[in-house]
Amino acid sequence: MFKTERRDEILQFINSKGKVSVEEISEKIYASPSTVRRDLEKLEAQGLILRYHGGAESAQTLRPPQIIRHQHNQKEKRLIAERAAKLVFPETVIFIDASTTVQYMIPCLAGIKNLTVYTNGADTAMRLAEHKIRVICTGGELKNESMAYVGQGAIDSVRKVYFDAMFFSSAAFDEYSVSDWSESETELRRIVAEQSARRYFLADLSKKGKRFPYIVCKLHELDAVICE
Repeated sequence: MFKTERRDEILQFINSKGKVSVEEISEKIYASPSTVRRDLEKLEAQGLILRYHGGAESAQTLRPPQIIRHQHNQKEKRLIAERAAKLVFPETVIFIDASTTVQYMIPCLAGIKNLTVYTNGADTAMRLAEHKIRVICTGGELKNESMAYVGQGAIDSVRKVYFDAMFFSSAAFDEYSVSDWSESETELRRIVAEQSARRYFLADLSKKGKRFPYIVCKLHELDAVICE
């Protein structure tokens, strides 16, 4: 088994269990404890897990609430949002996801003539409405931790629309791809990307060089990566 395949199997195991010991991982993948520890070091460096003495915990269980994430790196997010908003034009239909980074675009969109914004974010939809921007919410199953609508209801909603542009963020990106820890949110982003003429990824540099289990897209599939 190659190193990358072994680490992917370890990560999947940790994410499924939440918290596991080195011994459990060693038995699961038929590798020595010393090999497992080295792999855990690499996974922790990528921000995918949190190590503790004798084991590791999934980073998915450590995701801070949306209200806390909205306050992280505010200066950088505002700068990113201002740059992204310059790519939004009158008479267009765009999609913005539920991410806190993309929410910073909302004040910049006010006043753009005949703009229609679709979103799968419950809080995002409310903020758009407060700025008098025409908004259509996907609906679907609401995820409490991210306030994002996901599932078949949300998927059915976006499949009916052709978007002039898509603006989204995610948990991480590296030189190859954009990735996230939410399988359901990732699935929806992929579908929207298929139906969008332009795709813009917004992320501050704290997310660079990390990798999470679910690939949203490859970097070459994007029209731009917008950072501070």
